[in-house]
Amino acid sequence: MKTILFMFILIFTLTFPYHAHAYLDPGSGSYMLQILLGTLVAGFFVIKQYWHRLKHFFKERFQKKEDQGHE
Repeated sequence: MKTILFMFILIFTLTFPYHAHAYLDPGSGSYMLQILLGTLVAGFFVIKQYWHRLKHFFKERFQKKEDQGHE
């Protein structure tokens, strides 16, 4: 029990510092937003590419089976 309490206090202390001597100017926020949006767009592009490949793969497999059964 003491170990759990110690870990909780340690994590709480490290997560919420008393003084933060930092400054984020508007340019930094804009840069972070651009990174986030660029990552999202790139992620959607990759998903789109793999989705078309997967769809084409299954379409090709099922069409061949249907064509062979009707002969």
